[in-house]
Amino acid sequence: MENIPQIPDEFHELLTERYPDGFTLRDEANAIVAYAFRNGPIEDLHAGKPSKLLKNKDLSRITDAEMKKLMISASEKIEALLSLKETDPAKYTLFVRTYNLIYCQGWER
Repeated sequence: MENIPQIPDEFHELLTERYPDGFTLRDEANAIVAYAFRNGPIEDLHAGKPSKLLKNKDLSRITDAEMKKLMISASEKIEALLSLKETDPAKYTLFVRTYNLIYCQGWER
């Protein structure tokens, strides 16, 4: 887990502006998914050029090895988040809200 720096009080104002009805479970889930999946090894698979073969539903899109790598990475990242939530809830909250603010602004909430 990367170090989470202390942030100024202005961050709270930014959160209030971004989440006028409060930070929801969906917002928390979006941040976790962005951290564990979207910004993980799946990005390497997504970064390539589109292929007409991807439209054929009879063909696999990723290998077993790639799937294993994705799941291991996601599990490790979620484990780290759950551990942080247990050991330092304030740091967890700050991390998840910051991550959502940076990476999930265009996501459904």
